[in-house]
Amino acid sequence: MILVHIITNNKDQAMEIIHLLMEKELLLHAIVSEKKVYQKKAVGGNLISNIQTLIIGKTKALLFKTINQELKKAYPNNMPILYSIPIVYMDDEQTAFLRAHTAEV
Repeated sequence: MILVHIITNNKDQAMEIIHLLMEKELLLHAIVSEKKVYQKKAVGGNLISNIQTLIIGKTKALLFKTINQELKKAYPNNMPILYSIPIVYMDDEQTAFLRAHTAEV
């Protein structure tokens, strides 16, 4: 089990991604959060900020490759940032629910 993190530059794309992944049963639940992200400007070293939208969703680790392929296909010129974090422990009932409600691997 993993938590998939998907970072987009706008909320509309985030909502499209959630719809796409849930429709294909690649993501069980999704949390959406807008975050202010800071980075250093190349010239001058000043901090600049922008708003990004973070999607966090639970899924099976073996579905990560499929999620990546679906996002690359849907957004070839505007691929969001995608990575995952392992879920080390999870309640047995929640694990069974996740397995039953996501795509077969």
